[in-house]
Amino acid sequence: MGISAVPGSGKTFTLSLLAAELLAGGNLAVELGQEVLIVTYLNSSVDTFRSRIRGRLAEIGIQEVGYDVRTLHSLALEIVHLADGGYEFQDDLPAVANDAQVAEFLVRAVDGWIESNSEIWQSFLEQDSPTNRVRWRTITENTAQSFIRMAKNQRYSPEQIIARLSKLDDSFDIIPGPISPEIESHIITPTPLMYMMAGIYQHYQSSLINLGALDYDDLIWRAADLLEQRPDMVVELRQRWPYVLEDEAQDSVPLQEFLLNSLVGSDGNWVRVGDPNQAITSTFTAADPRFFNSFIERPDVQSLPLPNSGRCAPKIFLAANRIVHWVCDQHPVPEVRHFTFRRQDILPTPPGDAQPNPPDSEASVTIKVYLHREDEELPTISRLALQFSQNHPQDTLAILVPTNETGHHVSVHLDELGASYDNLLRGSKREREIAAVLQAILNLLAQPLDRSAYTRILVPLGEIDHPAGNLGKLDPNKIMTILRSIYNPENFLFPEDSVAFASTLPSGVATESELQFLEDFHSFLVRAFELRSLPVDDLILTLSDELFDSLPDNQPGSQASDLAIAYHIASAVRQWRDLQPDWRLPELAIQLADIAEGRRQLRSSRSSEYGYQPMPGCITLATQHGAKGMEWDCVFLLGIDGRWLPGSLESSFQGVHEFLGGDPSAEVLAQLRHLMEGDAGIYPGRTATESAHIDIICERLRLLYVGITRARKILHISRSRQTRRFNKEFESEPATVMGILYKFLNDYPS
Repeated sequence: MGISAVPGSGKTFTLSLLAAELLAGGNLAVELGQEVLIVTYLNSSVDTFRSRIRGRLAEIGIQEVGYDVRTLHSLALEIVHLADGGYEFQDDLPAVANDAQVAEFLVRAVDGWIESNSEIWQSFLEQDSPTNRVRWRTITENTAQSFIRMAKNQRYSPEQIIARLSKLDDSFDIIPGPISPEIESHIITPTPLMYMMAGIYQHYQSSLINLGALDYDDLIWRAADLLEQRPDMVVELRQRWPYVLEDEAQDSVPLQEFLLNSLVGSDGNWVRVGDPNQAITSTFTAADPRFFNSFIERPDVQSLPLPNSGRCAPKIFLAANRIVHWVCDQHPVPEVRHFTFRRQDILPTPPGDAQPNPPDSEASVTIKVYLHREDEELPTISRLALQFSQNHPQDTLAILVPTNETGHHVSVHLDELGASYDNLLRGSKREREIAAVLQAILNLLAQPLDRSAYTRILVPLGEIDHPAGNLGKLDPNKIMTILRSIYNPENFLFPEDSVAFASTLPSGVATESELQFLEDFHSFLVRAFELRSLPVDDLILTLSDELFDSLPDNQPGSQASDLAIAYHIASAVRQWRDLQPDWRLPELAIQLADIAEGRRQLRSSRSSEYGYQPMPGCITLATQHGAKGMEWDCVFLLGIDGRWLPGSLESSFQGVHEFLGGDPSAEVLAQLRHLMEGDAGIYPGRTATESAHIDIICERLRLLYVGITRARKILHISRSRQTRRFNKEFESEPATVMGILYKFLNDYPS
């Protein structure tokens, strides 16, 4: 079954209810270990599914057994685990490299190839200069990342690619430029860039093998191979999971398609839920909504759409519908008309539904054009958002930006206004608070004689509402002054008796209540110092237990999510230490400060991983990509111009490099496909670069659709006629699709 579900239609609710009803209907032999398998994308979704299924089973009085909720990666790991020895613990199971390690392996692979082939690498540069070398190095790494991702999703090993390259006939000349439509069917020899990427891939994979590790694509690849090679295991798993329910199917990648299809078989039960119109990751992952669309169209698949949604007011969801129809019927690029959207209208919920649509009387859609982005649009939107949060403290609101760079400019304005906001561009507010308190403690452990280190702990302890930082009615400035005046800090930390402790403080200054606070603060620091000999990751985790076990019940964060963030911080610090063995606590504390101050985000820590929920009256700042899966009462969509939302193939696109013949990633991926399969996988009559640009147009239109449908009642879309980049002024053309929205609003009954 294929369920194409519009935004806000309740995909998770539907799958959870289906799983519970399958169990209630006696469709599984639970006593024999059979389970409904739910496969989802995010760890937070795993918890959501479990909670909803558990609640539904409790309502109907069914025992809470017979279901298993997994991410794709945990499913693959389970299959590998079973093949390597079953449920018994195995010491020799492969380690799975995390995002930070994968990034480091890629950097080393690129560096290793360049070091061995420096002349070839520099031969690409028309002008050799430090600036061009840095630029070319970045292009190399980004292209290699795309190449490796595609190769693994198509299950091409480095050895297979290199062997195929070695068999090419030497009589053919290397094609130096892009793949043109005229020669696409006759490509025999790839460009030098292809040879470079194959070599980097080989370096990268060697690093993983030497450490006995897999990256996430390797893990799924190995699981897929096992299902292909072990029919006995397939029989066992199909018996265990006779029903497979898949969430977010529009983001499926080739390896996922193969793995789940193998698991289900030709006569199994596979229910896939997703929204092709919200597929917004295909240009930077191996995902492609065409997989899900093709599945829905299969003759053996029952298609049951979920068109009703109570999220948005009619004026907003009808605007989104208008965009879908215009793109499907009238977009000037034929491929965009065919591949962007599934023709599927958002319909309101019927009368009596538990989630009625907000009425149009509470809704508004505004399109605003500013003269200059940096000088007018960004400060104005920041001010309008703050005013809305103050005038409507019961409502949620978000500013959604096209890029992190634009978001950084907005955050500067919000900071200047003193606005309360969650900056999801640089990690959640809670992530930064936890990083700040851990960084302050590490800094004190590293420099216990530095009096200022004591004062720098107070504020972050107070921000997480820890008792040791709870000043109550005490004057914070006076406590800070006393701490800065400590005499002999070593005696403050480790006094021989209470007299010695008091002697470290300014005489006759602290009141009795202030002395009591300082004693409690001192006790907390002593407990922290007792952990100083632990390895740095264990130190952070043990500190976190101390910090979050003491939080009051009304603390906004939950202990589980706080400890999860602390776990990611501990993992990141350990990786820094592994990569830089000479680093000690001072250096590690400096690195952690980057997370606390928002200059760096934890790679494995996304707000969605912790089930981020917007708080009323607090602005959420996020990218349009990062907003998927969330909703707000009011949404400001800014920067929606022709540069961000190209209207034709003649528009300006980033990532095109003439010295490489176009978009290097697009060109080399097409060459790889042609080398291995005889088909470059590009649109007929288009070059590889043109095909990539078509995909960008499609995804940006879907991204606009996602942005619009995040708003429940208020939607404010803006653009500017000019923008500044690299200290140069640029004219920004309007996005073609915005004219369609203008006309829709003019025609909409008031």
